Amino acid sequence: MRLGIKLKFALLLSGILMLTTSVVGIIMIYHQKSSLEAQLRSMAGTITDEFAADGKMPLLQKDSLAMNLLAQNILKYPGITDAYVINHDLVIEGHTRTNEVGHRYKDAALIAKTTGPLPWLIKESAGELTFAAPIVFKKTTVGYAVISFSDGFIKKQVSKAIRSVVIIALLAIAGVAIMSLPLASRLLRPIFTIFKGTQEITLGNLDYRIPAGRRDEIGELINAFNAMASELKKKEILKGVFNRYVNPHVATEILKEPEKVRLGGERRIVTVFFADIRGFTALTKKTRPEDVVELLNRYFTLLTEVIFAFEGTVDKFIGDAVMSVFGSPVKMDFHLERGVKAAFAIKTAVEKINRVREKRGAVPLNIGIGLDSGVVIAGNMGSVMRMEYTAVGDAVNMASRLSDIAKGGQMLVSDALHEKIKDNAVAERLSEIEIKGVDHPVTLYNITELKGAWKDETARAADKAITEFNLLEIHGSLSKHGASDKHGSWDKDVERMVKKAVADLDE
Repeated sequence: MRLGIKLKFALLLSGILMLTTSVVGIIMIYHQKSSLEAQLRSMAGTITDEFAADGKMPLLQKDSLAMNLLAQNILKYPGITDAYVINHDLVIEGHTRTNEVGHRYKDAALIAKTTGPLPWLIKESAGELTFAAPIVFKKTTVGYAVISFSDGFIKKQVSKAIRSVVIIALLAIAGVAIMSLPLASRLLRPIFTIFKGTQEITLGNLDYRIPAGRRDEIGELINAFNAMASELKKKEILKGVFNRYVNPHVATEILKEPEKVRLGGERRIVTVFFADIRGFTALTKKTRPEDVVELLNRYFTLLTEVIFAFEGTVDKFIGDAVMSVFGSPVKMDFHLERGVKAAFAIKTAVEKINRVREKRGAVPLNIGIGLDSGVVIAGNMGSVMRMEYTAVGDAVNMASRLSDIAKGGQMLVSDALHEKIKDNAVAERLSEIEIKGVDHPVTLYNITELKGAWKDETARAADKAITEFNLLEIHGSLSKHGASDKHGSWDKDVERMVKKAVADLDE
């Protein structure tokens, strides 16, 4: 299960506090242990000195009973485990166990060789510290007082300190665990805000902005994010405007690597077709210029819709003609197949629309198409100040010549190209013809129908393009008649016109 950043941050705070508390606790325990040991030594020195002073007279008087009672009484102090009164010859004179009296003290050698500040620490064994102090009478050492202290007292105090530190640490960790989530939320709120902003940008909401106002590093990050969003919006607007003038493929390539935009080209194998309106000059003489432009735009929209559907490029509009390229600027494995399908889908769509227009008494626009495939030079051509991405070569010239020859409704290809697509197309063989730029007569074929999957895919693309064409025509008609959306009249007009367009196509 993935942990949220707030939980991770809370765990991090708890871990840091636990580590800090542990380190502080260890230091406290060490200092407390050292302090207790120093206190014990000081206390031991005081008690040993007092014991030596109290034992002076009984030792000088050889009062064994008094010395034994003195040893018994000193054991009442907490932490004292044993006590001796020893004479100058290091023989025991007073002790709680009377059977040891008269025997030489077991650690007499340690007392004999110890010097330095009083009391002397003569022995430090596991669990016990033994101190000794001389008993002096008129500057003469007449014996020694020996007291053993247990270090259990120190251990007990240290254990209490450890328990206290552990309890404090647990309480602190529990407190942090309770406070860390809201604290993490507050500290991480700006980061979550920036994260939400990135999500909005990813979803395409380039108008999203994060409220500014902070004067720290987060504030600088927010300002940088807002600036980035503004630049992305400008770039998207530029791309949208750019796509109105060039094909989206070309726009994408230029915007991706603008530094590579320079004059020059490269060899590509592509498929090219020209679609030219027949009788357009005569039409312009009989029709208002505004209506001609509007009709021309609708047809060009239909052609562009089909070309883009098959991933082709609208190279340019030349008056009433369109040049389309498949396989450039983006390389394409099946450029010939896509080019043929797109050209035939345009032929099919225009024929259907013209039949409907003739029934309505409108002037049809007959289109002649010329198509060829081969090696071209594709790239940026023109001048440094004004360049255009296009293709030049024999295939372009052949397609253009065939388009000039084609009559309305014809889709002409050469015999060489027909040989490549004959398994998927039905064609009418035409006579040989001399074509400018070609040193031998060329046999032409008019593509009248496609076969199998090619036919089905072409029909779907044509129907979709016709739908877009009808919507444009309906919108233009409504605009001319001043239809509005008041009281649902717009919706009713649209519904009525769509139904009529569909009925006309069905007929």
